[in-house]
Amino acid sequence: MKCLICNRETHTETIPLCADCIRTNPETADKISRTLHKSVSGDRKCSLCENFCNFSVTGLCGLDRSLISPNRAMMTYYEDPLPTNCCNAWFCRGSSLRGTNLAVFYYGCNFDCLYCQNWEHKKAGRIISLDVAVEYAMKDRIKCICHFGGSPEPQLQFAIRFSRKVLKERDIMICWEWNGGGREKFVKEAVKISSESKGTVKFDLKAWNDNLYKILTGRSNKPTLKNFKLAYDIDPEVVSATTLLVPYYVDEKEVEGIASFIAEVDEDIPYSLLVFHPDYRLRDLPVTPREQVVRCYNAARRYLKNVNIGNLSLLGF
Repeated sequence: MKCLICNRETHTETIPLCADCIRTNPETADKISRTLHKSVSGDRKCSLCENFCNFSVTGLCGLDRSLISPNRAMMTYYEDPLPTNCCNAWFCRGSSLRGTNLAVFYYGCNFDCLYCQNWEHKKAGRIISLDVAVEYAMKDRIKCICHFGGSPEPQLQFAIRFSRKVLKERDIMICWEWNGGGREKFVKEAVKISSESKGTVKFDLKAWNDNLYKILTGRSNKPTLKNFKLAYDIDPEVVSATTLLVPYYVDEKEVEGIASFIAEVDEDIPYSLLVFHPDYRLRDLPVTPREQVVRCYNAARRYLKNVNIGNLSLLGF
């Protein structure tokens, strides 16, 4: 497995370019990205997220638009005992609560990450009505709701309405774990909900170089970075970020760029580096090498005050 440009080792059959050549050869990277990720076309226009697909039945998220609405979603949910293993557990006040977290998993995603840890969401889900979801969330033992997936962006209209109805009846934290590529008007409302409920909004900042971002996800990072700043402007206390350390690709150069960007917004924003495990189309990559984790941590710490390493158990800790 050699890089098509420089002939160096690429470590995976899926991506035929090394990280450095992806970063410095935008035209080639764009061409490879278009071969790695699906496209859609049709005479219908979707405005649910920043993809703005033209589609016939399903958009880039894979969701059948006839099945979802602000009053029904393709989703599932389950309860985790608090403290739970969410990405923000290392600092979130929810970790001090006793009870359960209602984890709301939305099928479909507006990104197409080659390493998706929940790739099964691309296949199917069940339709749940707004009333059923709200009724379940009324249980006293449920102290917080986390919207994740997949990713909630294509179904934010439902998620926002769901959250508002629950908050109207009870005191509960509302959190989001997303890729950040949602429509601006929906992102604003979702962040306001977390601000009012003392929840958190976690952005998955997948890479800094836009060429690499497109290779890994099929999308540009520009909408996500824009929404990150937007969320901070609404409430600095709710915003956090994570980056999955994809071996040999999301390296210290990428982390330095991301950490520098976050620090320009606020050096106190919590940032978690996540150890990678092989999945989906990058199953031939290893767990993130320990040396890469150390280099990335040191790069982040040069800019940010609150840096965490997640998934340490994958490294034997």
